[in-house]
Amino acid sequence: MRLVICISLFFCIQTTYAQSDITLTFSQGHLGGVTALDISNNGNVVVSAGEDRLIKIWDVGQERLLRSIYAHDIGITDVSISKNSKYIVSSGLDHTIKIWSVDNGELLAKLTQLQETVQEVRFDNRKVIYINSIGDIFHWDWDSDNENSAYHWNKGMANGISRFIPMNNSNNVFIGNFKGEVQLWNTSSKKLKKSHQLHSDWVSGMVYIKSYKYLVSGSWDGSLAVWDVQNDSILQKINLKDASGIKDLCYSEENNMLIITSMGNHAYYYQISEGNLKQLSRFKRSGVSDTAFNANGEIGVISYLNGEIEMWDVKNIKLLSSWKPITSSAKRFNISSTSGDIAVASNLGEIKLWEFGSRSDLINWKAHTNEIVGLDYLANGNLVSCSTDSTIKIWNKNNHYTLLNSFHHEAAIHSAVMIGNNMLIADEHEDVFIVDLKNWSLEKIYSSYNKIMSICVKDDFSEVVLAFNNRKIGVLNLNNRQLSYIPVTDWTIKSIKYNHKGDRLLIGGKHQLNLLETENFTVLKTLDVASQVLDATFSIDDEYILVGEENGKLRSFKNDLSDEIYQYHQNHNNIEQVIDFPGKDVFITLSNNFSIHIWDLTSPNKYGGVYTNGESGWMVEHYSGLFDASESNMDDLYYVADREIIDISQLQNMYWEPGLGVKLFKGDALREVPLLNSISLFPQASLHKRGNKLVIDVIDRGGGIGKVGILVNGKEVMDDISDYKTTIKQLSFINGKQKERYLVPIDSIGYLFTSDHLNDITVIVENNEGTLNGRGLTIKHRDNSTTAIPNFYGIVIGVSDYRGTTLDLKYATKDAISISNTIQKSAGELFGENKVTIETFTTDAENEQYQPTKQNIKNSFDSLSTLMTPSDVLFIFMAGHGMSKKFKDGEEDFFFLTKDMITADIDDQEIREKYCISGKEWLDWMKKMPVTRQVFIMDACNAGQFAETILAVRNIDDESVRLRALERVRNRSGMYLLAGASADKLSYESSLYGQGLLTYAILDYFKTGNLRKGEFVDVQMLFGNAVDEVPRLAERFGASQQPEMRIPNGGDSFDIGRVTEIVKDQIRLNSNLPRIRYTQFEEETTWLDNLEISQKINKRLLAKSESQNNRNTPFIFSPYAQGDNVYQLKGKYSQVEEGVQLTVRLLENQQLKHEFEITDQDEQKLLDSVIFEIVSYFKSI
Repeated sequence: MRLVICISLFFCIQTTYAQSDITLTFSQGHLGGVTALDISNNGNVVVSAGEDRLIKIWDVGQERLLRSIYAHDIGITDVSISKNSKYIVSSGLDHTIKIWSVDNGELLAKLTQLQETVQEVRFDNRKVIYINSIGDIFHWDWDSDNENSAYHWNKGMANGISRFIPMNNSNNVFIGNFKGEVQLWNTSSKKLKKSHQLHSDWVSGMVYIKSYKYLVSGSWDGSLAVWDVQNDSILQKINLKDASGIKDLCYSEENNMLIITSMGNHAYYYQISEGNLKQLSRFKRSGVSDTAFNANGEIGVISYLNGEIEMWDVKNIKLLSSWKPITSSAKRFNISSTSGDIAVASNLGEIKLWEFGSRSDLINWKAHTNEIVGLDYLANGNLVSCSTDSTIKIWNKNNHYTLLNSFHHEAAIHSAVMIGNNMLIADEHEDVFIVDLKNWSLEKIYSSYNKIMSICVKDDFSEVVLAFNNRKIGVLNLNNRQLSYIPVTDWTIKSIKYNHKGDRLLIGGKHQLNLLETENFTVLKTLDVASQVLDATFSIDDEYILVGEENGKLRSFKNDLSDEIYQYHQNHNNIEQVIDFPGKDVFITLSNNFSIHIWDLTSPNKYGGVYTNGESGWMVEHYSGLFDASESNMDDLYYVADREIIDISQLQNMYWEPGLGVKLFKGDALREVPLLNSISLFPQASLHKRGNKLVIDVIDRGGGIGKVGILVNGKEVMDDISDYKTTIKQLSFINGKQKERYLVPIDSIGYLFTSDHLNDITVIVENNEGTLNGRGLTIKHRDNSTTAIPNFYGIVIGVSDYRGTTLDLKYATKDAISISNTIQKSAGELFGENKVTIETFTTDAENEQYQPTKQNIKNSFDSLSTLMTPSDVLFIFMAGHGMSKKFKDGEEDFFFLTKDMITADIDDQEIREKYCISGKEWLDWMKKMPVTRQVFIMDACNAGQFAETILAVRNIDDESVRLRALERVRNRSGMYLLAGASADKLSYESSLYGQGLLTYAILDYFKTGNLRKGEFVDVQMLFGNAVDEVPRLAERFGASQQPEMRIPNGGDSFDIGRVTEIVKDQIRLNSNLPRIRYTQFEEETTWLDNLEISQKINKRLLAKSESQNNRNTPFIFSPYAQGDNVYQLKGKYSQVEEGVQLTVRLLENQQLKHEFEITDQDEQKLLDSVIFEIVSYFKSI
């Protein structure tokens, strides 16, 4: 069972054997602090280097990560980007300098085996200038074929250089040195022109302010100096207020702003005023590690010691965006053999856990206060964790891993392994115990005078191996408790493993990997390693040895260490754990950034893994390119091709497989899709206006030229502009690549322009196969026509009575009529009654024109398309049966069944065309509407009738197909979409509520919900309330329903109505369950709620309302509910001799309905008594 779970779940990849040009990713910051930072001259690209040995390239405009480069084996000391933004240079503690391509991350050149480490690097046209740790400057002509192209630039000049600044269009250069001197040199004559002793210690930063001809320098001694170079006078000397040294300086010429970063990790703002430096402010946040400006100084980037990076508008000191780091590192992981759940433990005491089959976020909790050193699943599925905070805890699988039991040891625990159903621990006193996890009894089995570094238990529980800090390793016989030493003398032993036969022992340390036989513990083979071995193990069949090192090196060896078989170059993060499974030629590793990877034992390739965003989001990916992700993480995913970001929506329809983890686990057949790395790139494109035309040039780059489409303000207006292609022959090819030009009259797309703001015209280009297109090129266009006053148009559809009886529904028509009436009145209050037009199509309509036939609905769309203007709002609601169908070619679509359907069989094409409305047809009809503010609510179903029961169900037959179909409609039409989907594929009607649950939730929001400013119906707030409330309504009769909500990319929410008391009064809801608002309690003398009684009662009311047995609860806790049948608890409390005396009043519309008093010493009993009294009251009425 364990094998099936692990292999099927984890057999998912990020790259296949052939390296793909397109990768699926998400923006994830560094693990640890940022060590260096730079921004391109044009401000489009930020480059950061971190303690995790990564260089990250960020797209500023789109605020996303382009790629990560594993740059150096040890640490990165500096990083810089070239003026043309094409290259990156990095320097490392491994005594190397490397040049990288920004476009694809390729290593272009490197200098190795440098005598000294490099502290600073930068580009100077096609050369690289670097300063080493002893203060020598070198120039490296990296693009030259000459291997000796680096030369000692300052030879014969100054030495001990710490900083330098060349003056533009001059042979002069400013130099700061270790002694605190600042000098001006002529590089041609190598003569010293001027020199000043400005500081008493290392010059750590310099900027030349051209407009003032000032040189500002900073030093480790904490001083700033201003040198007027033209007059050769020292104008100022300033000491930082935090009394620490200066780390670096950077200056924005455009905004006359100098930012100083201090050794105290603060940032200070200065500007030059009246010829002097004046401090403006100190940056509020501390922990600043580095800063940088783009060329014109408009954009600043700041990094922090915790790894966070922020982009700032320098002039207005306004935060533009930020990228969060990974704040902890993974240490251990384990997989449950009973449930398949995966748990990962961190150095900060956190546990991140994925419940197998769930699309929800990871369960993420603070299990311990310090690092977790032991993490294992018990036979009953419960999880046990052990930490250096001295505790061992057991987490209950059957109650979402809440704490079941815990044990506090007398000392900090630094090593732990399972020994059968018990745990073996070593503590800070160097005592070793066996802990009985059932009764928490301890048995001491050994004490040491030396620190125990790591422990290992033999499979038959006969021996324990202990590694000590005195370079000794002992074997403890558990039968006679005798310790014998074995001849291994390496430092810092972190990995000890027996093979499965028990006749070999593998020991990994700081410098060696040793293999021993276990009869006499003779060393059979010693292998030198460059970095600390973090984990090493045998494969299940004992045929291989798998080794993970601190520098990210991952290798496999023969079982006698005689030969290295493979090095897995795709791995770069520290390998914290290596495990193997029987029956398959794969093994699994845990990296310190929480990634779990699968590797092939028979080749040097990575199959892939499970990836997290550093918080609670996750992603899995199959080698074909199929993927799934947690719902919260889906919007953060995107593809990257070279330097271009591709929206997830462009390939989502092809590769998104909701429930992929479950399908892999069950062994279900997966959809056949083209391998991701076989997808051809979309063309390059350029866009500009020339007179009254758009000029669009498109150049093939391998994938051919497919459709070219145009969007206005986010809505597609032309999906193919091939009719506007020019026939100029000389444009057909450029450098052997096909090129096409399109001339599109702006008037042809002007019907969607609005004059109240600049309009976005976006061009989307596809590859020839139509499988991939870019994010689009956008230009702004101002329309000078008069702004129209907005109108509100609606189409509301409800189908209850079909031609046959098998499809009939009870409430679909009622739902449509209720929604139509409510929207009509509330929209009239906002837009004006004469500005609202709603056409309602139901099977109860007496006028044949408003029966929900396909032709009638299409006629309504056609009619409205001639009336609407870009400033209008379109609202669509439909309730009835819906089906999703997958065709033989792999395409799928969503179909709404109109009144003329007899059965739910939609296999016949003629029936589909006559009586069903496909998603593609909805999309075509919507595209004709000249509006961008569109709301689409879909409560579609496919179910039998349960006439005599409480429920009728509305079923979507394939959830994954439906979700993909809806996603396509949403992204191409720019609409706000709410669909009544559910976790069990059912959407419910209920006689308890007298409507479909989605409709009930919507109407209830209008009547009692938390409206914007108390009266306006905001679309996003309306949808969000439905997503939250429908599951609660369904739980009341033991069902499960979860609506799906889709918001247009980059769309701003808007109001669709205003709700007055008259509108509320006209909404009739079936349920008579009362609502309870948030409570208000205060101490009677201070009028403050110091005991937090309000918060605690709110939590209990919520728990009672949302419990699994909530169908028996006579009220609903809805914190912001308003209107009739809404109650509120208010009261006062005081301390008396008997405890806390609490007076409670239950009010409805400020009228007292019930009052009682409770006194108790035990706060829990006091609160429970309040809830009991409230439940009893509502049951009595």
